[in-house]
Amino acid sequence: MPLYRYQCMECNAIFKEFKQNGNGAATVCPECGSTNTKRLLPRVGIIYKGNGYYNTDYAGKVKKAKEVSSTKDEE
Repeated sequence: MPLYRYQCMECNAIFKEFKQNGNGAATVCPECGSTNTKRLLPRVGIIYKGNGYYNTDYAGKVKKAKEVSSTKDEE
């Protein structure tokens, strides 16, 4: 069974609950007992591999492009 994260709209408490496919009875906040809850989006870990994901990868290319455009303007 997947673990879902919920946030209570009354007291802003964040809690987790096991539910089958997110269905079932209304989720009750363990802090205040309210059923006014909202399911939060799952957290996803992202791993970037390879080149092209950092600002420093394009720093030289942008500088060269500016130099080329400035030499064309002078002509």
